[in-house]
Amino acid sequence: MSSTGYAAVWQDGGPPMAGRILLDAAALDFEGAGRGRQASCRIAYGEIASSRLGRGSLERIGGRPALVLELRDGETIRIATPELGALHELAEALKESLWRESQRNGALVDNGAVRSR
Repeated sequence: MSSTGYAAVWQDGGPPMAGRILLDAAALDFEGAGRGRQASCRIAYGEIASSRLGRGSLERIGGRPALVLELRDGETIRIATPELGALHELAEALKESLWRESQRNGALVDNGAVRSR
């Protein structure tokens, strides 16, 4: 799988960060900045407990619907995209990547959410 990238805004408990998210064969790579801090992190697909599209007011970022990732360590990351349709494209690409990861690790995938057996 080649890397697929998206311009995005994400929030991981702190202030929103703007930058780019890349999906590669094994992980999501976040690169960006916001309010005086730089961010660079890599989240392996195996660390993602579930993902869903969040449309509620508390799940949005700057009024935009967000892809909500719940990590195995309890952290939640919300991702919004500025391009029309890119959020759904990102969600589908992530769902495919999580499915491939589940096949390697023997986990169950239910509507984009990955649950360990």
